Amino acid sequence: MIIRKKMDAKKLLDEFTKIASFDHERQKFYFVFADKERGGQYTLMKKGTQWSIHGKGETYCDPDETMMNNFDELINFVWKHRSRINQVLKDIPKKVVNG
Repeated sequence: MIIRKKMDAKKLLDEFTKIASFDHERQKFYFVFADKERGGQYTLMKKGTQWSIHGKGETYCDPDETMMNNFDELINFVWKHRSRINQVLKDIPKKVVNG
């Protein structure tokens, strides 16, 4: 899967649990990719139906997770960062990404 259209961003979110890693301690799925604006990394997380993001780098660390309660805003976030997300997606085996 590569994000080329906003529909692809929605598909990524719809299939998130297939491609994301799982944190057994916190009981949530997570996906890490580079933060092109601040030079660190973003973590996109899903626990149940709740989505959140967190950014961290050498010179910064977001104080808390930012809850993403609006699905359209979440799609826009994925769309905005698609180039760095695509870099990670290219390294995931196609069997996992394409089902």
